[in-house]
Amino acid sequence: MKITQLVAAAAIALLSATSGHANTAASGKIIAGTTFATDNAFQFTNDATAGEFITSLTWDLTPIAGFFDTTNVAPGVSSSGLQQSGSSDDVGAIFPSNASQDGLSALTIFFTANSFASGEKFIFGVDTDFFSCIDCTGINGNGFVGATVSAHFSNGETRYGTYTLTNEAGFGSQVSITSVTAVPEPETYAMMLAGLGLMGAIARRRKQKQSV
Repeated sequence: MKITQLVAAAAIALLSATSGHANTAASGKIIAGTTFATDNAFQFTNDATAGEFITSLTWDLTPIAGFFDTTNVAPGVSSSGLQQSGSSDDVGAIFPSNASQDGLSALTIFFTANSFASGEKFIFGVDTDFFSCIDCTGINGNGFVGATVSAHFSNGETRYGTYTLTNEAGFGSQVSITSVTAVPEPETYAMMLAGLGLMGAIARRRKQKQSV
């Protein structure tokens, strides 16, 4: 095998070690109406196909300049705190306190180990506002288009998605959580560079021997 082929094979192996498997996925929807004081506003389903559990979900409203208004303290004074719907499956949701969440653009909800199983649905509500229109009508479902969400699974994988419009009756936006980060972590870059550097050194030594 040529040295260039060896280098390419090493790079592919290192990249493959960091890529996710296709069997972890999740999906979510947000109702067409306002999320204010509604216990079924956010719906999220574990679509994994190999028995993986969801261990945490993180919503980020930064791209739409929104925030979670969970208490009657500024920035919003007309609020509705985090509440799980009675229609939700029992997925062991661990909400942050409303006081600690108030005014933040990112929300992370954790789940107790082996609780949010494949096929189960998590439903909850919370007041959300745009920073440009605090205490107006809240953010409607289609207002979440562009917001992002990530799902962390029990096998260590994290999947990402962005909300888009949906025409399904009763829902304003939906998200498909299937993509994995395309950029390796810094440690992975270091491993790749070290491996490719070693292969390059071997190639140079072989060329020197052949030229003697």
